[in-house]
Order: sequence, then C-alpha cells, then structure tokens
Amino acid sequence: MVVAPLTGLRVLQLSGGIEVAYCTKILADAGADVVFVEPAGGHELRHRSITGADLGGRSGPLFEYLHCSKRGLEDPGEELQALYELSDVVVADRLDDSWESLHERFPHLSAVVVTPFGMEGPWSSRPASDLTLQAASGGMAPRGAPGRAPLMVGGEPSYWFAGSVAAVSLLGVLDRTRSTGAGELIDVSLLETTHLEHGMYPVTFHSMAGRPFQTSRGVPVPGIEPTQDGWVGFFVITGQQWLDFCALIGRPEWQQDESLFIAVERRLRAGQLQGPIRDWTRERTTDEIVETASLMRIPVAPIGSGETVTGIDHFVAEEWFVRHPDGFAQPRRPYRFGREPIAAPVPAHSLSSAEQLGWERRPHRPRTGGASGDLPLEGIRVADFTGFWAGPMASAILAGLGADVIHLEGPKRPDGIRMNTLRSMREPQWWEWSPLFCGANTNKRGLCIDLSTPEGHGAALRLLGRCDVMFENFSPRVVEQLGLAPDAVLGANPRIVIVRMPAFGLEGPWRDRVGFAQTIEQSCGLAFLTGYEGEAPLIPNGMCDPLAGVHGAIAALVALAERARSGAGPVVEAPMVGAGLAVAAEQVVEYSAFGNLQRSMGNSSPLMSQQVWRGAGDDEWIAVSLPDRQAVRAALAVCGGDDLADLERWCAARPAEEAAEMLLDQGVPAARVQWAQEVVDSPQLQHRGFFEQLDHPLCGRHTYISWPARFSAGPQAWNRAASPTMGQHNHEILTELGYDEAAIDRLRSQGVISEGVLTDQHGW
Repeated sequence: MVVAPLTGLRVLQLSGGIEVAYCTKILADAGADVVFVEPAGGHELRHRSITGADLGGRSGPLFEYLHCSKRGLEDPGEELQALYELSDVVVADRLDDSWESLHERFPHLSAVVVTPFGMEGPWSSRPASDLTLQAASGGMAPRGAPGRAPLMVGGEPSYWFAGSVAAVSLLGVLDRTRSTGAGELIDVSLLETTHLEHGMYPVTFHSMAGRPFQTSRGVPVPGIEPTQDGWVGFFVITGQQWLDFCALIGRPEWQQDESLFIAVERRLRAGQLQGPIRDWTRERTTDEIVETASLMRIPVAPIGSGETVTGIDHFVAEEWFVRHPDGFAQPRRPYRFGREPIAAPVPAHSLSSAEQLGWERRPHRPRTGGASGDLPLEGIRVADFTGFWAGPMASAILAGLGADVIHLEGPKRPDGIRMNTLRSMREPQWWEWSPLFCGANTNKRGLCIDLSTPEGHGAALRLLGRCDVMFENFSPRVVEQLGLAPDAVLGANPRIVIVRMPAFGLEGPWRDRVGFAQTIEQSCGLAFLTGYEGEAPLIPNGMCDPLAGVHGAIAALVALAERARSGAGPVVEAPMVGAGLAVAAEQVVEYSAFGNLQRSMGNSSPLMSQQVWRGAGDDEWIAVSLPDRQAVRAALAVCGGDDLADLERWCAARPAEEAAEMLLDQGVPAARVQWAQEVVDSPQLQHRGFFEQLDHPLCGRHTYISWPARFSAGPQAWNRAASPTMGQHNHEILTELGYDEAAIDRLRSQGVISEGVLTDQHGW
C-alpha cells in the first residue's frame, strides 16, 4: 500500500493552469482529497494536446496526468460557498474576492494563490506567459549562441516549478494552521519562482563580486553532442573531469593546456574544440559512449525524449513510469517511502453534485497551540549532510520556515560548492567566498567534523539521535562507507525522518553514476525541448537543482506528516531525477498516447504565437506572446502594422524596455530579456520585498533573494541569518550534545573538528 500521510486534508482546486494543477497533484499524491472545480465546458487543460492531436472528445493526457486521484465538479454555482466551508485549503490563480473578505467568512480556510507577479504591487495586474517570465526573470539571457536570440527552456517549466513551490509552502505551514485553527494566505509569484529556478543566486554573486555572474551567451563544451544513433550529453565541471574527458576522446594535447580546465575558456574556444569532439562521438553509439564515460566517472547521459525516455534502462529497472488507465505512460510519484510498491494511477472522477463528495461538516474553532506569526517549523531539528545545491536548498527551505538546520561538512571534505569561490585558493579562508554556498545555506548553523573518524562518526550519531530529519545526497556507496546507512541512523533514533537525495536513486543501473542538474536535464527530456528549432538540444543549465531541492523538501514534509500518523521515522528516497521526470511529463504522456513527438521550437510555442525579437541597441531583445486573437489585434494596433513581420520591425526600432511597456499597457504579455543581476531594479520585486540584506561575519553585508511566496502569518523575513562559516557553531552544537570543554579541545587538536579546510583543493 502506498503511504498517504495527508489523508483527511481537503483541498479545493479552482481556476488555474499547470501551476495550480501540479500543486494539487503533489498534495493528492500524498493522500489529500482534492476536488477540482471546472467551468462549464471543462478545464482549459482538458482540451489540450501539445502536438495538436485529435482528442476525439476525450480529455487530453496532460489533464489526466495532473488530475490523477482527484475528483471534479463542473460549475458548482451556489454550492461553491458550501465547498469553502467544507474545505481546508483552496488553491487558485486568483481569488474572486479579497483575501480579507474570504478569511472573514471562512476563518479556517487557507488559500494558496499563484499569480504571475504576486497579488500586490505595481505589476500585479500585468499579463505574462512562460516565455515572458523567463525573459523578465534573468533566466533566458545566458542561454543560446553568441549573436543569436537568447533561448527559453522548453516545456513551460515556470508553471511546474511554481506549482512545486506552492505545494511545499503550504506543507510547511499545515501544522501551524491545524494548531491555531486559523487559515493562512500563501501568495506565490511566478516571476520570483522563475528567477529562483533559473539562477545560481546571481544577485548575491553580483553583490559579493561587484560584477555580474554572466554577461554573454555560450554553449558548454563538451555539451550535447551527436552520436551514431542520436545524442549524448556531457557536463564536465571539474579539472579532473576535463582531463578524463580528454583521455576518453584521445586528445592528450588538450590536457597540457591549463586554460581549458576553465569552462568559460572552453566556451570561447568552441569553434576549435567542437569539431574534434563531434568527430569522435559520431563514430560511436550513444550506449557505447555512456558506458565508457560512466566507468571513467565523467558526468554523461543519453538525451531522453518523449519517445525514448520510457525505455532508458535505469528508468525501466526503477519503474519510473506507470501505465495510466487510459493506456499512456506517465511518471510515478517523484519520491518513495522505502521500497513501497509502485501504485497504479487512479484516474480523475467527475461528480454531478457537491453532495457526492461525502464531506461532512467539521467544527472550525481556534484551538490552543502556537500563535499565528510563530515560525511554522520551530522546534524541528534537521541534520543536513548534503552538498552543492539541490540538497542544501531542500534543507534551506525548512530552515527558512523556522527549523534548526545544522549543515555538516568535513575539514578534508567541505561542501563541494565552496570551490565556486571568488577568491584565489592561495588566499586565507578562500572557502568562505562562494556566493552559491552563501545563497543556499542561509538560516543554518554549521558543524565541521570528520565523519571518517570514530570520534566524528560518534558525534554525528549523537546529533542524529536528537534530530527530526536527516538530509543526505551522497552516492549510496558513500553513505555505507561512512556508517550512516539508514539502519545505523534509525538505531540511534527510530523516529528520525531520513531523506535520501542521490542523483539517480538508491538502486538500478545508474545508482553510482555521477549526476549533476545538467545530467538530469539531459536524461529526463528537458534538454530535448530546449534549443534552436531543427538544431542540437541544449541543456537548461542548472534548473534541476532547485527543482530537486523543492521536491526534496516536499518529501521531507510529507514524511514528517507520516511520522505524526504512524509514530515511526520513514526513510524516503527523493532522487534528483524524479523531480525532472515529473515536470517533463507532457512530452512523455503525449508521445505515449498519440505517437506524436514534441520537439524543441526555439522560442516558439505550439499553443500560441510568440517569439523573441531584437530591440534597438546591442544585444537587446524582447519576448512577446500572443495567446489569443485579442492579443494579436492589440499588438498590431500598438505597432500600427498588419502582421507579425511589422511587429518585429517595430520592436527592432526602439529600446526593448520601451516596446515591452507599450505592449503591456494594451494587455499583451511582453518583457525585455534581462540579465539576472538586473532584476534588482524591478519595482515589483522591490515592492514585495524579494531582496533582503544579511551581514556575513567575513564577507560583509550583501543582498540575498527571499522565498518566492509571502505568508500572511509569517515568516515576514525569510533570511534571518547568513550562511555559516566553516565550523562556526562547532562549540555551540557539541556543547548541546553534552561534550565538555576538554573533549571539544581534544577533537579540535586531533583534526576531528575544524573551523577551516585542512587539505588543499586537490584533496577533495
């Protein structure tokens, strides 16, 4: 039986597209009773086929995927007010009445509202599309080839990520709403979620470095390369990986050129490098290359598509796809409790009236408990054994919501993202100057301890004995080597929730493979939908890290709900690839249902007319979407032209910002393509307080982004403490664990704990 920790939670899904439907799918997958309300004629997604297939009067496969395990009501009319009274949560893309009015009439009811720019502020009524959100967020500008239009990520990822942010934000406050009996508003901004999804904390980078994170487009080298029978994807990030890649393709002379160790230099010399690389890859099959490169620990993956991803050996072995009753394949739930059986999807069920729901009226009155405004996860303690980005983001979400998160790293094996530093590694404390580490680890305490020693291992188990949650994203073999496998941890604390976040999962052919966000993007299908039309796919370049982080936090909060139900701490597997497969689902269900392959279309869309055009000035671009005939008429009226060619010429004759404002004034979704550091000037983001200042003990005062949702009952400030320096809280934490001064001094003198790196960068 599949674990369903949210049984009894009643969720009302109102208006909205993918962002609302995916949020409630996440809740339904965890056992919530979700009822979706459709207008007369049906939900907009019910009639959607991304490839234009004839649905023959049936619901489209994307609709069916997103509405599994839900029940539907068409146009309930006056019954809607009764549904508000019976529900715990409403999820929508707008409220027909103000939150204040809704809260006054139904004080128990929480609302999750996902809008393009947030419910308040100067842009709150502006229209937007996935394309214009990517442009305005700073996520699009770096992607693509120099001199050509910047590229969006295909598959409308903005909506999927926003849905996951909405879900995790609600899960984080559920216990507080139950304790107080008072409903809360969660106000999610798509612009903010899209900035978080596409950027490696570029605002913090710019603040710390005094220069932008990136100012030019380029294609990674090596990247996605042609093979004898398709495509293969590489992501070479470390110097050792580059050396191994050179050995793989037989280019020893490249190993002698130290400048090529730097990814930016390889992009600049793409014209020199890509030819020999592709000559080598074209002579071999994808499977041959993947097998050999994997043995050499080079990050590599086949390029998944709607046609091929369901047949990839690892995904078959781990049952990542299940069969919908309508006959098509769809991804399973992106996390798994232990080795629970994979459940078959339950199709959406339509009801003729609200009476058929079987929801009995429940008393709603405030109960004793924490006061509204307290941090919702206060009292939860988390041991964070993760590194790089996805894992730290998962635990950082819990920290932002008030959990006491302790980030562990070793004196000889620090968090690997510290290598992404602004300082020369010859300088003292160079490891403290990583903007990505600083951005992903706010609100945490830091413990620097050598887990490979008996003393360090013992201290870790003592800490775990007092924690509610453990996060780790080691490869499975490393966890076992460290003596931190679930049996050992649960032996120390039977009630702890263990969230395991390896790249590809705990079992299967790929369990020990090296995986980064880019490798996930390549294998799950997101890269296949990204690129210039008719050309090679391109990696989105990192978005699967925050995507996996949010889904890891979802898994942790669902597991805490299961612990509250059962009393035991579950082990939950939340691989990075599960999140990628979940949000790349449309191309899979479409191909499986109709045999139609969704392909990359550059910046175009099969759903509407849209494009990125040049504006006046150097590397100035404007994104414009025309979702319906009314938008087309409005855009042509603005430019005084007869067709889209006239609109393109009109855009080229004026600054992109000016053109976008003129179109927006007439209700046309448009945005200048911004670089990520430029978003700090957005009046909308400033109005919503998206940027916060923190004082770091070494790096000083800098700018950080907050969480892309606002909570009516708090937290009001998301970032309350800067990321910890290495071992900053060693003494404090060990004292809490019962170590006296002499014991702490002994651990420090033995090198078991440290306040800095105890090896050079070549040792880790």
